[in-house]
Amino acid sequence: MNTTTKTGLSEAPVTTMPTDPGPFDCMPQLLAAAKVAPVVRIPYLGQHAWVVCDPELVRQALTHPKFAKDLTWVPDWMRQPGLMVGSQPDPEYARAMIMSDGEHHARIRRLHAPVLSPRNTEKWGERVAVKVEGFLDELERSRSGATAEVNVVTDYTHRIPLAFISEMLGLPPEAERQLRAITDVMLYSSDYPARTEAVGALYGAVEGWVRDPEPLADGVITGLLDSSDGPDAAVTEGEVIVWTLGMIITGYETTGSLISASLYEALRRPPEERPRTDEDIKAWVEEALRVHPPFPHPTWRFATEDIDLGGYLIPKGAPVQVSIAAANRRPGEGADSFAAERRGQGHLSFGLGMHYCIGASLVRLEAQIAVRGFLRRFPRARLSTSTAVEWESEWMIRRMSVLPALLA
Repeated sequence: MNTTTKTGLSEAPVTTMPTDPGPFDCMPQLLAAAKVAPVVRIPYLGQHAWVVCDPELVRQALTHPKFAKDLTWVPDWMRQPGLMVGSQPDPEYARAMIMSDGEHHARIRRLHAPVLSPRNTEKWGERVAVKVEGFLDELERSRSGATAEVNVVTDYTHRIPLAFISEMLGLPPEAERQLRAITDVMLYSSDYPARTEAVGALYGAVEGWVRDPEPLADGVITGLLDSSDGPDAAVTEGEVIVWTLGMIITGYETTGSLISASLYEALRRPPEERPRTDEDIKAWVEEALRVHPPFPHPTWRFATEDIDLGGYLIPKGAPVQVSIAAANRRPGEGADSFAAERRGQGHLSFGLGMHYCIGASLVRLEAQIAVRGFLRRFPRARLSTSTAVEWESEWMIRRMSVLPALLA
């Protein structure tokens, strides 16, 4: 039952979502919580976080001028070790694109735009295609007849964006293994001291590359460093570090999750129901984005004043999440609702408004190349019947950890 506040607005009812990571699929619980009310409150760190669930209210929240993303609005009680929001540096040191607003956000976005220009995206796509073919060759060699089973996640889908983002940044060869080990703990471990250590390890690795770029190949990091040199420097060294961290997380983990989900939906269907043409594959990836958003709840927003959102009060200073998982679905849709003919229509997985994902075109292109390559190389591949699909997630991030497939 909703209660009315002194303002005459409804108080969001309390429900639960899985806020600690674990070896489970969070999606059914997220969708169940979203059915409680258009706006709900979730117990979080001994306080409450507000979650906007209604699709229209989600759209309003994503573009609302009174919901700030700037990290200066993060309350002290959320600045805890092991939490991504708590690992953000002091704004005097550097601001990340996803935790900034106004002129700060516009400046950072403007400086990132050349890296992700249409011309560069086409060039990056060519490099992704080379890596895809290499990993497919490895899968081909690993087969030993009809019983060959692989974990498509570890053997293929996550290797592609990790190898690509490492090349894009200009990282040394050993960085890939290092980054995989660190990010697995940082994002998915329920051991918060270990997560804190992993956050420090990632910062330390990137800081080392930025301050001693000798081992680096020409890439985004060296390009940013060129812009940080001299009296007219466009960026600071601290910004190069923080922006590189952001590109690693968003450019690797979420892209790998999208590729995994797209192939999962293909492998669980007979070959004749899978996408064949390039247009079919584009539509398939969009539907995977709709049904399997890698960030079911994206980055935080904070109410800069008391806000009336659909008749619900969101008080000043409240931390707010928007449920992309719920907003992407039509009334009555459950967790298992992939339908290729919908073509992902209306999904908000890349956001909306000024914070729309700047790398969306590149993510889409990577996923399309990876899905097309796999299905053409292994048209008869199918899910294993002896090994189960496994997920790991919490309310903000979700991925498949085991996608067992027979390639023959």
